[in-house]
Amino acid sequence: MDVTRADQQPLPEQSRPPAAVGSDEIQADIAAALRATIVLPPYDEVLRLIDTLKGHLGPLIEQAEAHLPEHRPGEAAWYREHAQIDSARFQLRAGPGDGLVSAARRLQSLARSVQQLRRQIRHEEGT
Repeated sequence: MDVTRADQQPLPEQSRPPAAVGSDEIQADIAAALRATIVLPPYDEVLRLIDTLKGHLGPLIEQAEAHLPEHRPGEAAWYREHAQIDSARFQLRAGPGDGLVSAARRLQSLARSVQQLRRQIRHEEGT
């Protein structure tokens, strides 16, 4: 069963490797996860988006960790970056929850982690 994103494109059955995923696609996945809805999406769509965002999050954690040596322990940026990376690692380990509501909340939390790490990396790279 194909799942749609915010741009109403079906998800491919075989996901591309994380390195091949473009910034626009990551942003579309985040938008699909964070869109405010009164009616929750189908459970299998939520699960698919959770898996997709986890696929984005793994490489982002590695990129964020590469920037850690730029800061010394005790600096506010060092603590902030460690907290964001720790939160992202938790999101990777966490399951979807017991039902649709908890899975939808997990999805939104995961999308925020992806969004925060992307911002952190862009800030560190000066883009």
